[in-house]
Amino acid sequence: MDYDRIFRAAIDRLHGEGRYRVFIDILRTKGQYPNAQCFAGHNGPKPITVWCSNDYLGM
Repeated sequence: MDYDRIFRAAIDRLHGEGRYRVFIDILRTKGQYPNAQCFAGHNGPKPITVWCSNDYLGM
């Protein structure tokens, strides 16, 4: 069974449907909620405000 082909097709389907999720790296500092630093892109960290999140690990 060609699992690489099966999973690639599933991921391609998600991309086509617009449901592929991309997660960004953020840095939260204790006592600074809701402020954080975003590490998306190549310009270094950018200050952001996190108003809502799907923080599955409760971190």
